Amino acid sequence: MDKAIPKMKARHLLLSLWLLLLANPATAIIIDYDLKSLGGNSSYQYDYTVTNDESLGTGVALEWFAILFDPALYDEPSLSIITPDPPASEWDELILGSGLGVPAAYDVFALAGGIAVGASVSGFAVQFDWLGTGMPGAQPFEIYDPDTFDVTLATGSTRAAGTTVPEPGTLALLFWGAVVASTTWLRRRPR
Repeated sequence: MDKAIPKMKARHLLLSLWLLLLANPATAIIIDYDLKSLGGNSSYQYDYTVTNDESLGTGVALEWFAILFDPALYDEPSLSIITPDPPASEWDELILGSGLGVPAAYDVFALAGGIAVGASVSGFAVQFDWLGTGMPGAQPFEIYDPDTFDVTLATGSTRAAGTTVPEPGTLALLFWGAVVASTTWLRRRPR
């Protein structure tokens, strides 16, 4: 009976890992950025690509998002929308000023349709003067429900273009690596 307990623990571990792989974690829409220096010490431009990864629901278009700018890091009066057309003519873009405890926001609303599931739109662009130390980086963003105007559907953080996340194949490899390691451990453990 003593030998059955470690095998049972190993089975529970393997089952837990398998269920973890099957779990569908909550994700947010993907917003990638390219950062360009505009010369000088503090002038920059973010170029954004927004991808609808279906995390809002099957067949749900992304119609409204806001990227937040902390006024302690970004010179708020310098925030300037420079999105070329397209996509500028298909979106209503505003810079919303900060308030008490509320950061400034680059607010973007689809004039028709939005971004379909699996699609991306590139070209959203904002210039700004940087007040922080080092280089500007990721920013928080929010996705809103276009029908209610007061419901946040998702939140996330922008990521540098080219940043990758593990693919399901990578997770499967990690799972099988854990299976092999636990099997080896069970075989080598003293009896």
